[in-house]
Amino acid sequence: MKLEQRVLKLNRLLANYFVLYIKLHRYSWYVKGTEQLSIASICKAKIPLYKDQIDQLVKLILALDGQPYATMVKYVKEATLEEATADDEVIEMLQQLVHDTTCLLHDIDQLTQKGNNDQEGRIILHTLIPLEQDLFQLQQMCKKFLK
Repeated sequence: MKLEQRVLKLNRLLANYFVLYIKLHRYSWYVKGTEQLSIASICKAKIPLYKDQIDQLVKLILALDGQPYATMVKYVKEATLEEATADDEVIEMLQQLVHDTTCLLHDIDQLTQKGNNDQEGRIILHTLIPLEQDLFQLQQMCKKFLK
């Protein structure tokens, strides 16, 4: 994969991370029901982590001589994840988080495919592995609540 394509995919991942970051804020504020405290605490715990991961993505894009997206308009336009809606119920929130994490894990998998054995590919791989682990953990927590 060419460097320009990698930067574009990293920027799309960055845009999706911003959508998820804002969605976690919303869900921590508006969750209702019997699992309110548990779900709100999961969201609140992930917010600072994802903020740090957004910073890591930006640093990676800059290190690859790319220009990271830097406006909300650009994030929303380029993101493939949907924004949260006003009528989200707990089940919908959890289902949406499972969907979002599945999409992000797929995006990370594409960026870390075999054949990216050059230096940029290894840097991308080492940056994205911790992100992948945290997304997987969030996904599994949400799936437990859905059972």
